[in-house]
Amino acid sequence: MIRKRRRSTRRIHSVGRMMVTGRVRVSILAGFALANGSCGGPTADVQEPEMGAVVVTQWNDSTELFLEYPHPVAGQQTGNWAIHLSDMEDFQPIRSGRLTVTFTSEENQVETFVVEAPARDGIFLLDPLVREGGDYRVELSLASPQVNSLHVLSRVSVSSTLEEAFAVEDVEDDGGIAFLKEQQWVIPFALEPVAEYEVQQTVPVPGEIVAPDGALVQVSALVDGIAPADKNRNAPSVGEPVREGQVLVVLAPTAQEGSFAQARGRVEGLVVEVQRSERLFEAGAIPRRRLEDARHDLEVARAELDAMGGSTDGDYSLSLRAPITGVVAERSFLPGSRVEAGEPLFTIVDPSTAWLRVQMSAVSATDVPEGARATFTIEDSDEVFETSRRLSVGNVMNPETRTVPVVFEVGSARGPFTFGQLAQASVPTGGVTNGIAIPNDAILDDNGTAVAYIQTGGETFARRVLTLGARDGSRTEILAGLDLGERVVTVGAYQVRLASLSGGDFAGGHGH
Repeated sequence: MIRKRRRSTRRIHSVGRMMVTGRVRVSILAGFALANGSCGGPTADVQEPEMGAVVVTQWNDSTELFLEYPHPVAGQQTGNWAIHLSDMEDFQPIRSGRLTVTFTSEENQVETFVVEAPARDGIFLLDPLVREGGDYRVELSLASPQVNSLHVLSRVSVSSTLEEAFAVEDVEDDGGIAFLKEQQWVIPFALEPVAEYEVQQTVPVPGEIVAPDGALVQVSALVDGIAPADKNRNAPSVGEPVREGQVLVVLAPTAQEGSFAQARGRVEGLVVEVQRSERLFEAGAIPRRRLEDARHDLEVARAELDAMGGSTDGDYSLSLRAPITGVVAERSFLPGSRVEAGEPLFTIVDPSTAWLRVQMSAVSATDVPEGARATFTIEDSDEVFETSRRLSVGNVMNPETRTVPVVFEVGSARGPFTFGQLAQASVPTGGVTNGIAIPNDAILDDNGTAVAYIQTGGETFARRVLTLGARDGSRTEILAGLDLGERVVTVGAYQVRLASLSGGDFAGGHGH
C-alpha cells in the first residue's frame, strides 16, 4: 500500500515525522530560491515551499513495514526515511538487527545503504543520497535475531531536480483514525486478514456451573450429641482436601430413646448372648433353633447400629467419615458444641469434574447434537471455555421459564470454576455456515451497534459497522461490513476506538 501526501500544515524542516537537519534545509531552500531567480535582499517574507511525502504500508509473512519518506532528489539528502518494522508473530517492534536498503535502477545501477541497528525499538532511520534521478526498485532486507525479512518497493521515483520534487502531484490522505506504532507496540495488539471460515450455528443461553450427581455430599449428625473439643481440634476446615474414609468429626451421643449408646449396648449384649448360645448348643443343652434366633437378633441389632453410620471406639463416641474424596466446601459446627440428629456438619465436593447446565427452549434443545461442545464465559471473566461433551437434554419443561435443562461436562472444576457460578454459553444447534468470519474479540458493542476496526495503513484505521450472522465460541459470521483481505484488529480494538474518540490527538505526536 503506497500513498503520497502533501504536508499542508508543516514547513519543509519537518516532513511528516522525519526531521531534516539544518544543513539540508538550507541547501533545499537555497536551491529553490536560485531556481526562481531570487538574489540577495531580505527573505523574511518568503513562504517556505512544502514537499510531499510518500507513505508505504506493506506486509509479508514475517514483518509489517510502515515507511514514510520525502520525495528523493538526486544528489541530495532530503530527509530521514523512518522505517518502522513490526514482527508479525507478536506485532512487537523489531528491537535489534541490521537493515540493508538497496536501490536498483532500470539500468541495473545499484546503490546500497546499511543501517546497523534501529535508532530505537522498531524504527530504523536512513537519509539516503541517490546519485542519479529515475525510477528504482528498492529492497529492504532485515537480518535480526527476531526474524529475517525482505520487503520490496517495486517503484521509487528519484527526482532529478528540486523543482521536479516540489512539482510532484500528491494524493490527499484518505484520513482515518490515527493510532501510532509507538502506541501499538506498548499494548497487546494483533491483526489478521479477513477470510472465510466455517462457523457453527449456535444460540446464546444462560447457564450455571453445577456439581455432578454424587460429587457434592452433605455429612449430617446421625444422632444427638456433643462434638468434644479435645477430639475435634484437627477437624478439617473449609478448603481442605479430604480423602474417602477420613474422620471428619467425632461425636459423643447423648442418652435418649433409641440412641446410639443404646443401640451399641444392645449389639454388645447380643454378641455375648450368641457366644453363650454357641457353647450351650455344643454341649447339647439347647436346640439349634435357639442359637439361630440369637444370631438373627444380633444381625438385626447390628443393622440398626450400622444405619446410624459412622464408626465407634471404646468410649462409645461416634466418628463420622468422609464418604468421597474431595474438598470441604462448608463446615457448620464448632468443637465443643451440641449437635442434633439430621443437622448438616460438612459439605464435601469433588472438584475433579464440573457440569455446565444451561436453560434452552424445547425446540432449540432438541437441535443440540449428541457430540456437541458448548463454549461459555463465567461471570467476571472474558475468557472463553469449552465443554468436553453433552451429557443430557431434559424432557420436562420448567413451567416458569418455559425452558428445559441441557447439561454439558466441563473438564475440571479446579482453577477459575466454582459451583454455583453463573455463565453465558453458546450452544451448537447442528448447522454450519461458510463465509466471512472474524474472531469474536474483534467485535465491539458501540452503543448497541456491532463494529470492528480495520487497518488502512500502518498508523491509520477505519471503523466499520457490521451485520452479524452465526456465532460460535471463537468466530462470528459477518454478513456485511468487511471485505476479504482487509486487516481487522483482533486484539486492541478498544484502544483504537479510544483513539477515534480523541479526534486524532490520542497519539500525542512524535518525531524521529
